[in-house]
Formats: sequence, structure tokens, C-alpha cells
Amino acid sequence: MFEFIQKIRRIKKTKQHKLTVFEISLFALLLAIYIIAAILERFVFKGIMNINITYAVFIIFGLALGPWKGAFLGILCDTLNQVIRGISTWMIEYALVPVFIALISGWLLRLMYAKQKITWIIGFSFLSIITAIFVIVLAIHGNNLPINETAVKRTKLIPIRIVLSIAIVGLAFIWISSITFLTLFIKNRKFSVKSNVVLLFSILLVVFFTLMLCRWFWGPFAYINYHNRFRSGNWDYKTYYPIFMIPIIAKTLIEIPIYTAVIFVLYPIIIMIRQRILFYTSKIYSY
Repeated sequence: MFEFIQKIRRIKKTKQHKLTVFEISLFALLLAIYIIAAILERFVFKGIMNINITYAVFIIFGLALGPWKGAFLGILCDTLNQVIRGISTWMIEYALVPVFIALISGWLLRLMYAKQKITWIIGFSFLSIITAIFVIVLAIHGNNLPINETAVKRTKLIPIRIVLSIAIVGLAFIWISSITFLTLFIKNRKFSVKSNVVLLFSILLVVFFTLMLCRWFWGPFAYINYHNRFRSGNWDYKTYYPIFMIPIIAKTLIEIPIYTAVIFVLYPIIIMIRQRILFYTSKIYSY
């Protein structure tokens, strides 16, 4: 308790709770990156190829800035998006997504990386549970698959074999990668290799868990609310939730390895940003 109070006093004395000039400049740069990602997401990755690359950007916000400042930047991103596109269809359900992603990624990676001994146990237990859930959901609702998660008409359906193929390839790749990481961690004696393997596996788990919560579970809920609110729909969760959830699961199983690889490659830059933020917040540079 005493250490906690001392830490609060130090943060207040050094003004670490306030934004520095460096952080404000960094926010502007990251906002620009978000705008580019949002444009690509809207005009390039659309329809059946709809990929939420902004989710990867929000994860980077949480990792680079920490959970709270990353969440704050997520709010700024949503605000900027509404200024550009208008607020006629603004929804709290979608506005909370950047905040959730930054908070989850910012906290979870530090927790996973700090507890390396239990990272592998938690990680493989998590993957096993998710695999079981996916198989059960697909077995029950696999015959009613829309062309994409925002399709209004149910006339176009994806053949079950295509969805199964996409999902199995993505899930198998994640499992093979995870087993490979564990093998390298056990057999290799170099500290640098062990550290990188744990980091890569931790990033994989963070991306997986974040997308699972914000895409698998929250995504269908938010879209059903959107349709009922702005398109005068009367969709019920029991019927339509699994219909939208299944294609989201299939696509995110492909997105997860890609986002993991990109974030791992960018992680040295993320570390550099953290160090610079720590340097400036330890000085009296804050407003």
C-alpha cells in the first residue's frame, strides 16, 4: 500500500499523468495512420473481403501507449471518424470498440509477457477452448451462412465447404505455429530466441483474445443493434447472432496470424515509442 501511494505521488510530481509534447505529436501521427487504415478498410477491403485492419491499429495503440492513453486515442479516432462521415448513425456500441481493444491489448500483453512460466499453459488452454467453441457453433449453425457479416439478404450463402476450408486453414496454422513456438522455447538455449518466441506467442494470444471479444462476441451484437435501430429491423439475437458470428470467426482466423506477424515486426518500434514516452514523462515536459 505504501509503495502504491509513493508511486502515485511520483506520477503526480513528475506530471506523468499529463500529455507531453512528444505524445501529442505522436497522437497526430497515429491518427493519420488510423485514417489511412480506415480508408483502405472502407474502399479496398469491402464486401466478402471485408477486413477490419483498424482493429490491428487499435491493438498497436494499446501496446505502444498503454491501456489508458491508447483508449483515449481510440476515442479520438472515433470522434474524427464521426466528424468526417457524420454522426447520423453514431452508436455507442461501435464507439466503445477502440476503447475496449486498446484497454485489453495494453493490459494483456504486459500480463502475459511478465508471467512467462504460465503463458504457455494459459495459451494452449485458451486455444483448446476456442477450438471447441468454434467446432460446436459451426456444427449447430453451419447451414445458414451469409455472404458476409453485414449482409442483409439471406439469399446468398457461402457454401459450407468454403467456410470450413478457410476456418480450418486459419486454425490449423495457429496451432502449428503455437506448437512450433513451444518447441523452440523448450529446445533452444539462447535467451534471445526464448524471449522472442515468448513475445511472439504472447502477441498471438493478445490478438486472438482481443478479436474474439470485439469481433466474435461484440461484433454481431453491435450490428444487430445497428440494423434494428437504423433500418427499422426486428432481428432477434437468438436467430441472427450465430448467423453473423460464423463468417466473422472464419475471417478472423485468417486475420489473426497476419496481425500477429505485423505487430511482431513493428514491436521494436513500439518499444522505442514506450521508451521515448517514459523518457519525456520522467521529465518536467508535460503540460
